[in-house]
Amino acid sequence: MEALKAREKVGYALGDFASCLVWQSISIYLLFYFTNVAGVEQDAAVAIISATKIMDGVTDILMGFLVDRTRTRFGKVRPYLLTMGLPLAVSTVMLFTVPASFSVHGKLVWIFIFYNLTTSVCYTALNVPYAGMHNFLTDDSMERSRLSIIRLIFAFSAQVLVNAVVFSMVRGLGGGELTDQAGWTRTMIVLGAGTFVLALLCFFSTKERVGSDPSQARPPVRDSLKAIVRNPWLLLLLGATLLSFTANILVGSSAAYYANFVLHDVDATGQITNAMTIAQVLGLVFIVPVLIRRFSKRVIYQTGIAAIAAASLLSRIAPDNLPVLLALNAVKGVAMGATTSMLYAMCADAIDYGEYRTGVRAAGLGTALLQCMGKFGMGLGTALMGVVLARGGFAAAAETQTPGAINALISVYTVIPGVIQALALSVMFFYRLDGIYPEVARTLRERREKRE
Repeated sequence: MEALKAREKVGYALGDFASCLVWQSISIYLLFYFTNVAGVEQDAAVAIISATKIMDGVTDILMGFLVDRTRTRFGKVRPYLLTMGLPLAVSTVMLFTVPASFSVHGKLVWIFIFYNLTTSVCYTALNVPYAGMHNFLTDDSMERSRLSIIRLIFAFSAQVLVNAVVFSMVRGLGGGELTDQAGWTRTMIVLGAGTFVLALLCFFSTKERVGSDPSQARPPVRDSLKAIVRNPWLLLLLGATLLSFTANILVGSSAAYYANFVLHDVDATGQITNAMTIAQVLGLVFIVPVLIRRFSKRVIYQTGIAAIAAASLLSRIAPDNLPVLLALNAVKGVAMGATTSMLYAMCADAIDYGEYRTGVRAAGLGTALLQCMGKFGMGLGTALMGVVLARGGFAAAAETQTPGAINALISVYTVIPGVIQALALSVMFFYRLDGIYPEVARTLRERREKRE
């Protein structure tokens, strides 16, 4: 099969940079925006976000079915990069522009509509096809691992950028205060424009080579589902993803509150989040490429999850010590880079196994389910955060918090994510695909050669 050139790899990675400009803004800053700018009660905002994740997961699955049935001269996944970048940018701007003149109920309706439109429709329609793109660019397992690494380097770089500039942009483009609505709207216009342009660059820079023949038959829904249900390795990945994303969103969504009330400096939000994301980038550049030549994907993933769990639990020892927190977040960052890159590469291998066992390549559905579990995890984590903080007496708009609220906030950021990551690790102890994958790859290649 035609080897991928460096230009195409970079073009492919720009797609994740595009998505992360929007997604990181939503993951880290949206709850802060709702409570401190739009003036919506924390419990109501958390309820909407958590409930929407159910719909978001459903649309992921529907999008997976649609991708598996898409047949165009551009391929199966690339057309969505061409068409969905602009709608995603516009809906994100609207999400961060809740009208101040609306009543409380009016604001909640606005949030419900545009949060669903942004995450369940536009982001899903762009990101589910993109997340499965490496399945269609090459059939080489090692090359897919490299694609996952470079993709995540760009994704985490986008996260670093967003973490570093959002508050400054809001102040600079608005009235100098983080509560200024105009600053948030203008900031999202800039980031949304970047998403649109970079999605187009990804489309024009890539070419689908695997399973993108417009003449191929569309698999029946029943057969696609069979390819998933009879795939134990994919099911294990889905379970671990649900748990890991639940833990990750606890850390991400509480970061601004943690910086404000535990570290007593809201601007430290960028520091504690960038300690992880910068370490992720450095780990992906200098560490993970070495590891994939020496260890299996499973070993790298399990070791990374164990490191994240340990660092999370150790963060509880000195929760208000910023240097210690930054160091432990850096450890988590390196480990997250390794686990996330292996996750997508392992998912591609598991999709190959599904085709090997059933004869049906459900790449779109398999990738969509992985995305779905991630979003379900985010919804579960957001709901869990709301419950724990509410029981601790936390009030987002208050200037000071009670000791119980501070303890709840610390638990949400440290202990609870550590325990959940440990559960994810226990699930992955049963994953054994790496040992049989060479036979899977050889058989699939022979089948494709016979068809040609």
